[in-house]
Amino acid sequence: MVDVNWFGPVLCPVRSLSLGIGSTYYFGYAQPMKILLVEDEPSTRELLVFHLTAARYTVEQAADGIIAQELAALWNYDLILLDVNIPRLDGLSLCRHLRAQGLSTPILMLTAQAQDKDVITGLDAGADDYVTKPFEVSQVLARIRALLRRGARAATIPSLVWGQLGLDPTLAQVTYSGQVVPLTPKEYSLLELFLRHPQRVFSRSTILDHLWTIDDSPTEGAVTNLVKDLRNRLKRSGMVENVIQTVYGLGYRLRDLPPSLAGLEAAKLGDFHRSSGGAQTKTKPVIIAPKSKALDAIAARFQASIQQRLAVVEAAVRSLQAGNLPSQQRAIAQDEAHRLAGGLGTFGYDEGSTYARQIEQLLGDRPLQTTEVDQLSRHLLALKQTLALTPKPLSTELDQAIAPLPCHLGVVLSVESELLSQLQVDAASHGWHLERATDLSQLLQTLALGRAEAVVLTLDQSAPLAEKLAPLREVKHRFPQLPVLVLTDHDSLEERVQVARLRGDRYLVAPATPNQIFDTLAHLLPETRAPEAQVMVVDNDPVTRGAVTELLTPWGLQVTELGNPSQFWEMLRQTQPDLLLLALEMPTFSGIDLCQVVRQDSQFGNLPILMLAAHSDTVTVRQVFEMGADDLIGKPIIGPELVTRVLSRIERSRLRQQIEQMRHRQALYWTQQETTDPLTQVANGLHFDAFLQQQWERHCRDQSPISLILCSPDDLRIYYQIYGQQAGDAALRRIARTLHRTVNPNIDLVARCGDDEFAIVLPNTNLDGALRVVSRMQQAVTDLKIPQPTPDEGGYITLSLGIGGTTPTGSLSSDLLLKTADQALKDAKVRGGNTFCLYPMC
Repeated sequence: MVDVNWFGPVLCPVRSLSLGIGSTYYFGYAQPMKILLVEDEPSTRELLVFHLTAARYTVEQAADGIIAQELAALWNYDLILLDVNIPRLDGLSLCRHLRAQGLSTPILMLTAQAQDKDVITGLDAGADDYVTKPFEVSQVLARIRALLRRGARAATIPSLVWGQLGLDPTLAQVTYSGQVVPLTPKEYSLLELFLRHPQRVFSRSTILDHLWTIDDSPTEGAVTNLVKDLRNRLKRSGMVENVIQTVYGLGYRLRDLPPSLAGLEAAKLGDFHRSSGGAQTKTKPVIIAPKSKALDAIAARFQASIQQRLAVVEAAVRSLQAGNLPSQQRAIAQDEAHRLAGGLGTFGYDEGSTYARQIEQLLGDRPLQTTEVDQLSRHLLALKQTLALTPKPLSTELDQAIAPLPCHLGVVLSVESELLSQLQVDAASHGWHLERATDLSQLLQTLALGRAEAVVLTLDQSAPLAEKLAPLREVKHRFPQLPVLVLTDHDSLEERVQVARLRGDRYLVAPATPNQIFDTLAHLLPETRAPEAQVMVVDNDPVTRGAVTELLTPWGLQVTELGNPSQFWEMLRQTQPDLLLLALEMPTFSGIDLCQVVRQDSQFGNLPILMLAAHSDTVTVRQVFEMGADDLIGKPIIGPELVTRVLSRIERSRLRQQIEQMRHRQALYWTQQETTDPLTQVANGLHFDAFLQQQWERHCRDQSPISLILCSPDDLRIYYQIYGQQAGDAALRRIARTLHRTVNPNIDLVARCGDDEFAIVLPNTNLDGALRVVSRMQQAVTDLKIPQPTPDEGGYITLSLGIGGTTPTGSLSSDLLLKTADQALKDAKVRGGNTFCLYPMC
């Protein structure tokens, strides 16, 4: 076994961020976040501590569930990194206990159990995320950052301000000029939607998706009425300005703030940032660390443990080949294979991890055939050969931890020098890097490189209108998709109109603060959308197909074009799209024909379908929707309308899929909960009663034998009294898992029928077979070495068992079998325990 003395004390908070191996880190931050790491594998634990401390986290460690439980009760952690297979109290039980105690700290599960059912079990137990071994450290750190960001957002939610109108998400309260505005929940949600996305146009269908649940089915008229109600409510509260603007043909958006209110909003935002301590750090902390030496030392210690673990597995395989592998030795070897499977991939042996996992599975509880024993030997040989090779180098997150944040590149022209200096100082904290162009020629040369994401132009008020707008005209002519922010110190309607005609994206009037400028630039950037969605457009008109592709591609959508409807079904199965765009009128097969075909198919029946039609008369609209289409878009296509409707439908479809998957998982979970004992995770009494009656009736028809074992740990109630509820529950869970391993779970049933009583139904098993099972159970429970609660008795917890069995007939009943086994168990207890009584039924 691994010598834990390699790593010093297991329970050791890393206060000074020292690794204990001669490498200390010095940071520019005074108070790093605190993480509780619960991992019993020393090498994995030390590797994670190394990277976590390098990433500026304070780490406290626990090697078993009981210590972790005590630490979680004593300290407030920002996150718990929790392994599932840990001693004394397993990770799932610990997670359930912490959630039952009301702990809301994010929990990230870390385990080698990678099957879907294991992931679902972990998440249902209360975990927030799940990472399987072997893992990439960078992925673990990325998930930790995501969970911590999620908690930070929940703790401090910024207020939303538009002039004198304010919305406080924390209090769920809207105010105007300091007075509370009473809103209904839907009115509040609609106003929050507009304030959070001030530059976005929301169609009525998009608002339906955001404000109503997927099970509701309101019409788009409900949105119109809601907007009207919100406007009237704000007007009655004294608000003169109309905050919601109608964009005819598209939907609604937040109206641009009038210039008279711009200064007031800037002051409110400034007050908020000052009150919340929102000053941005302008320099990155410096990290000094001999990372390669430290990682090499950790890898060397893991290498030293491999041969010892491999020897345990190899000894078990030799015993199995000889036909004499005790259950305890088998369990130890399986546990070592499990640890190898989790650690090898992390430390550079990806192929070795695969072989170790296969060995772990073969060392399960079921008997192995000769071919499977040979397969086990081959996997062991392949594992040893793989370990003889040089592992790939350990990946490190350290470089990523000290690298600057990704920056957006902006180019500025003719910006006043003092403002430019402020912008360049604050750029990094907002995620930007600004380059200055001295004239229009240099600006165009810089933009030609293709790296700039936005342009900031200042209009020269001393020049004539046509001359001062020349840079904007030239930039938009050559780079029509590039966002341009126009700064001016002279607010003029004529100038605004000219900037709008030249397709300037934003217009700001001085004085404008750096925060305002960077916030405006952030709104101009395309929204990040992931994962990429597939759209299939079917239209015999190549011009329409090309226009659709050009409009949708910049939004992260992958578009597949099809001009021949006869090839539709083959292309549909090959592409597997997230949404279909079908032309209504096409030769051979119309859009209606293809829509009906899709709706009849079990695989694609729920696929969102949007029709493209040159005519949108009442008859056409009714026909389109009657045939199962989701929406109708008229030709010629209006770009914003197409993009909004496509993105809305894809988002709604994915939400529906997620809800269906969640409901399916919940149904599976509750079905399992109805038949499973929550403490021991074996079958409960109700399931036992139904199973016994079902098997009794079947064996009565088949005239085959059935046996029943009732057993109870000796002196377990005294164990509870002495060691407490938690220790007693842990012992009971260990016994339950052990009993489950001694039978064939595909045929037999282990159930908890009382506080400390278990029942084992053995179909197609006579009394001789039941005796062999009893012998295995007694030995396996003794091998657990759970200490006797009374010191004078010594030894370990044992089992008392009662056995009943018969071949069912019409004159007998399952109740009689249960009473027989129960009497046998009572007699075994009377004899002093640690024995069994067998009573056949006549």
